[in-house]
Amino acid sequence: EMAQLEFMFITALEDSKHGIPNIERQIAESPALFVQVLAHAFKRNDGGQDPPEWRIENPKRRDDLAIAADSLLDQIERIPGTESEGTVNAEKLLDWIEEARRLCAEHGRVEVGDRKIGEFLSKAPAEEEGGWPCLPVCEVMERFASQQIGDGFKIGVLNGRGVYSRGIDEGGAQEHELAAKYRIWAQQRTFDYPYVSSILERIAADYDREAKREDTEAEISKRLGLHMRWNRGGG
Repeated sequence: EMAQLEFMFITALEDSKHGIPNIERQIAESPALFVQVLAHAFKRNDGGQDPPEWRIENPKRRDDLAIAADSLLDQIERIPGTESEGTVNAEKLLDWIEEARRLCAEHGRVEVGDRKIGEFLSKAPAEEEGGWPCLPVCEVMERFASQQIGDGFKIGVLNGRGVYSRGIDEGGAQEHELAAKYRIWAQQRTFDYPYVSSILERIAADYDREAKREDTEAEISKRLGLHMRWNRGGG
């Protein structure tokens, strides 16, 4: 019942303190529920038909449900396989992803399914010694080595930055720092998890490019006499 209420008010709960813990828990336990939510947000790409119970004939209700489902997928923070103490169980996560990918293939949503799985994985916790992502997530990502999972992971990282501000003289200092951080993590994973390392390096390269752009814009802002700019994360 709590999960249903969270879904009914999903857009209102975005960025709220309450969050959506009950839906997150259900999706983390049920790959089938994840694929059903995905089906409401994204159309099939194989020309097939979804199960009758997934079809919504009323266009307005179908559109509203698509918006709610998309918002739900964006708000999920809990990685499948997460234990009560916050650690990730690699075997449980692997089983969840294998079943989710099987169902996505069955229902014509392979690529978007992998992208959303990648976004989930971008919420991974760090290792106690500071490396990121945690080793169970690295093991699972390396197992699949999907381009779409990697793309989704990168999107999740960039979008997860949120809203931030910068001073007129700051330029791309924040992005230079982020690029260095992700590059260190990439180097830590190079030998054991080359696929994960390559994704982290791509993220670092994105921040390198943004840093150069911000350095240039800072010079322009100085000339125009601006004092503060606000940005939203997204790369």
